[in-house]
Amino acid sequence: MQHSNWICPQCGLPDISGDRVQCPRCGKKRNRWGYWDCASCQTKSIRADHKECPNCGRPRARNVKFYLRDDLVEFVDEVSGQNAVRINRPNWICPYCNQQNDDAVDVCVYCNAARTESKERYHDVETPQQTPPAQTFPKVQRKKDRTTLVCCLLVLIPFVLFFGFAAILAIWQSVSSKKVRTATEYETYWTSTVFIEEFRTFEDSDWELPADARLIRTAEEDYTYIDHYERRSREVWVDDDDDDDWDNDDWGGGWDDGGWDDGGWADYGDGQFGVFRIPTLICGAKAPSLITLRYETEYYDEPVYATVPRTKYYYEYDAWVDSRTVTANGTPGTEPYYESFSLEENERERTREIRWYVDFQHDDEPVTIELSKAEYDRISGGSELRYRCDVTDGFDNPQYILADDQG
Repeated sequence: MQHSNWICPQCGLPDISGDRVQCPRCGKKRNRWGYWDCASCQTKSIRADHKECPNCGRPRARNVKFYLRDDLVEFVDEVSGQNAVRINRPNWICPYCNQQNDDAVDVCVYCNAARTESKERYHDVETPQQTPPAQTFPKVQRKKDRTTLVCCLLVLIPFVLFFGFAAILAIWQSVSSKKVRTATEYETYWTSTVFIEEFRTFEDSDWELPADARLIRTAEEDYTYIDHYERRSREVWVDDDDDDDWDNDDWGGGWDDGGWDDGGWADYGDGQFGVFRIPTLICGAKAPSLITLRYETEYYDEPVYATVPRTKYYYEYDAWVDSRTVTANGTPGTEPYYESFSLEENERERTREIRWYVDFQHDDEPVTIELSKAEYDRISGGSELRYRCDVTDGFDNPQYILADDQG
């Protein structure tokens, strides 16, 4: 997505790069157009500078919600119409206080001097260079040092608390997971299950007729497929954390996970969105943003689809699917067996299985552990059950493990 160069409407600086959203001379920010939807005819993505729907002519509602599009970036053209005249008639300089005033005012907003006495324009006057003070007072330096110390503490304290808590939690989880616990009240039992399938007929459709299918009917329908790929571009975030130039103003919005991230744009409520930076505390005299919101153009291949008429087949087919189970259960001392049953004409037995379990209470919560046949025989009839509660994956996801030594 390429953007044309622009002229700053505030200071008149020409030929500013189209990927910059702030004037490098006066700091004037460049806004981005939002869009709105017509509630009357449902027309979508109407640019915010349209006060009426171009389709039905209904005026835009006062409480309309503006939004940003994922596939289009249109900057506000601040040098069109009356604004273009303002740039041809630049700001003027007050002869009494040397302050810059907008061309639209005839009285200095700083000292109330009349514009008629001014003979200088802003573009004709060389912007004076700001010279640093000749002397740095110790008191100011101490203030900066204190600010740096406070910034360091504000950054380090949360990290220390976080990692300290994480270390304590990890130790607690390790100790808790290795602890062998006992349950004096528990129940062991076995279950047997027979899985039964049923032969059923289903209907489906596809662009090809399967070999084992029975055709019901055909129909000419639209078939959509990928015809080719086209080279496209989109705006993506660029991480400038490694850039030492903290005055880099090439920042704006960007793509994130396939869609435009509105986090880099502030909604002004009038159809325009302005960029902003995410502030953070950095140890040092300067406090640049944690993320410099700058974007670059990324190219990718987007599929282009085509639609043609094609024959679609509607058919039926037969398949075996799970339909029901026959179960039985018993306690220690009872030899596992399978419940008797009879098959219907369209049924068959798929498989059989026997499983062993133990139920008990852990912190007043019911727990079930599946056992092997050897473990089932080993703990059945014992005086107590010994187990571990592994919370390595978190206390909200405990794993119960039978201990090797059983009393």
